[in-house]
Amino acid sequence: MRDILSECVFEILPPAPDERLKAAHGEATGERHSRYLADWRCLQTIELAPPPAAFSNPSEMKIAAWNMERCKRVEDSADLLRRAGVDIVLATEMDYGMARSGQRHTTRDLARLLGFGYVYGVEFVELGTGDTYETRLFSDVANLAGLHGNAILSRFPLHRPRVIPLDDQGQWFTGSPKSDGQRRVGGRMAIAADVEVGPAPITLVAVHFESESDAQERLQQAETMLSALRRVYGPAPMIIGGDLNTADLAGRSVFSCLNKPQIWEPCFGAFEADGFGWKTANNGEPTTRSAPGKPVEYPLKRLDWLFVRGLDSLEPMTVPAISSHGDYLSDHELVTARFMP
Repeated sequence: MRDILSECVFEILPPAPDERLKAAHGEATGERHSRYLADWRCLQTIELAPPPAAFSNPSEMKIAAWNMERCKRVEDSADLLRRAGVDIVLATEMDYGMARSGQRHTTRDLARLLGFGYVYGVEFVELGTGDTYETRLFSDVANLAGLHGNAILSRFPLHRPRVIPLDDQGQWFTGSPKSDGQRRVGGRMAIAADVEVGPAPITLVAVHFESESDAQERLQQAETMLSALRRVYGPAPMIIGGDLNTADLAGRSVFSCLNKPQIWEPCFGAFEADGFGWKTANNGEPTTRSAPGKPVEYPLKRLDWLFVRGLDSLEPMTVPAISSHGDYLSDHELVTARFMP
């Protein structure tokens, strides 16, 4: 497994277009993938930007986890987060320089609209324009940067950021997990940082588990992440949020999802063993949404979660990923809860 990353930069630099082109059309071997992981600086660094203004310590924070599906509608997404009253966003699937999302640095642009700071880490260097639907729309448009990753956006300053790799096997480079031609360099990861808003630092973590995994593989990803978090942050109060792709909970009742999810998804047992709870930070409702132009997949699933340790949480909500004008924003709903430092 790759080392935990800690080097921060003002701006992540993508590989040159000719390097990405060479990777896209060269031999798809594990050895070449390992070389790109080691050589491409964007996969070794964390982009860190402070918030533009300082805020006093709050008595509570509203925190959201949201798989933003590339964050293709930045302004509308910012408006939804403002209306939801969110102070911190644990964001997954954030594009940087991708044709499908208007070539924008979506994390930076979203943070500026919200007046937040952020940390951003690259999960994949995208060698194409995306899935089958996106490729059909943008096959003749080159990506300016081709980066896709996870972020924490915060009203409060972020400290001690780390990227924790969860996978370095290169399955998205050497194969096609979705059988749709997507090719990528990189692997799933979590990004973490501290906020100092109470008597002790609180660690925040945004994570994205592999979409093409089974329950046992998700347990392994959870154990990898939790082990790394223990080494870096110790037993600190902590909030983990993101898309865990807990597909084996599909069709289960809200009661089952909240009270005994580890029967079907053993990763919950790993969280519980590390002192994390989820019952008061989630309402158990489905978090998947049908995307326009794509078939509806039933049953809808609860893939997105908030986990908490050492803090009180209340008022969990699942907020529809729909703009104030009724426009679709993501194939995942926004999940939020209030946390007391």
